[in-house]
Amino acid sequence: MHPTVSTSQTPKLPFDMAYGQNIITLEGITGNQMKYALQIFVLGNTTPIADIRQTPNRFNRAIFDIQNILQTQIQPTENNIDGLFYNASFQQQNQRLQIANGELIQYQIAYTTETNGQEDDPFFQDPTIYTCIGGSKEYWQVPYEEGNEFIATLSGTVGTGCTNIISPARPLSDNTWTIADTETGDNLLTVNGGYPSPGGIDVQNVYRGDQCTKSFWQTVNRQGNPAVANADVRGIEAFIILQANANGIIFNTSTIGNVQANGGGPNITIGQGLIPSGNNNVITIASGPANFPQGILSSATTHYYIVPVAYTPPTCIEDEQSQTPIMNEAAWRIQRYNVIDEPCNDYDHIQFAWLNSEGYRDQFTFTKKNEKKINTTRNNFLKDVGDFNQTTYDVNKQSRGFTTYSQNIKEVWQAMSGYMNDKEAELLESMFKSPSVNVRFSTGEYANEWIPINVISSSYTQKTYRKDRLFQYTVDYKLASNIKSQRG
Repeated sequence: MHPTVSTSQTPKLPFDMAYGQNIITLEGITGNQMKYALQIFVLGNTTPIADIRQTPNRFNRAIFDIQNILQTQIQPTENNIDGLFYNASFQQQNQRLQIANGELIQYQIAYTTETNGQEDDPFFQDPTIYTCIGGSKEYWQVPYEEGNEFIATLSGTVGTGCTNIISPARPLSDNTWTIADTETGDNLLTVNGGYPSPGGIDVQNVYRGDQCTKSFWQTVNRQGNPAVANADVRGIEAFIILQANANGIIFNTSTIGNVQANGGGPNITIGQGLIPSGNNNVITIASGPANFPQGILSSATTHYYIVPVAYTPPTCIEDEQSQTPIMNEAAWRIQRYNVIDEPCNDYDHIQFAWLNSEGYRDQFTFTKKNEKKINTTRNNFLKDVGDFNQTTYDVNKQSRGFTTYSQNIKEVWQAMSGYMNDKEAELLESMFKSPSVNVRFSTGEYANEWIPINVISSSYTQKTYRKDRLFQYTVDYKLASNIKSQRG
């Protein structure tokens, strides 16, 4: 009779990051010749993606780090997601939203023991569902310590299903530029009954031609009476778009339902209030000025807000509701985009988009001097210019001696930013660290396409206004694929 195996350490719930230690510790062994056996299953599959055997340590436990296994199952967000709401021909589509795809995995584990290569008991199928996204974490974070920042924490009122927001969630972004909701200078707190954001408002400067996205973890952390949980906030029900002018007046309001027809879900209609699960745990919205439907973003718009609003049941009379059953108060941080007119210079805009440390996308636009260089490495051979297989030897002046049989052509670019603030510099640091960066040119043969590149700048120096006053950054990069050319 073998002892029952159990877990004493597991990855963080409701999600953990794939790039960093994901530890599963098993305990329960007492025999000297036994090993622990661990299997990992993608949710819904019966064939394991990993089967690992390990001898116990001196405390009779086995510690498994499964991060490499999880990483093989996760793909970065697709290269063209920053142009969400556009197809390959850059025609506007209906879908302003997108749920998670390959950048999220849900899995389960099973475990037992073995002796002399034979399993002692059938594998115990652990019912816990673990979720992992393609972000990174610090080496000491076992489990992931910062995950709560991305999860809205709420409590419910017994008997009504009303929701109390304890801490709003931030988006899956490296942008840290935040202001208080009372500092906007707008009528944000009064329009449609008000949209308070007690966790602050995230700010980003964008140009009218910029394409952007913003991603959010949907499911929430509920506290309080479990009986209220099913009537509590369940996920992002809709996104409210508020356009404001230079006088701080919000003059246009529109709603994007987080519904399947718009690329979101799991809801079919606003107010359905389904609890997100699986790929619906993460929702991405096309948030840049160029992602708006044609003619929707007014020329008078100097800034706009994207307000993720949650479901609340119609039975609740405490929550202010602009549109039953949608709350006014934001359980996720409001996003503010300052719309900057194109500068009057001769330089093309180059917009960068990259895989951020949370596994999703951030964007930034360089507007100053940019240059392109062609670096060519040629492989040549020397051939005789005359023909020895003739009655007489003769040489033609046009004959080629050194001949190129192959060449490697690289386009190398350098882009310069405009003047930046400290928070924008922090965001740009995330790009220098990213393994997956794309650019979008405003003109030329690559205009309006997202092209994969490799950043070749070998170092990043942190700059601040206090230390450097007005400052800019330059970035050197090359196209991720070489140019094909003919042989000589």
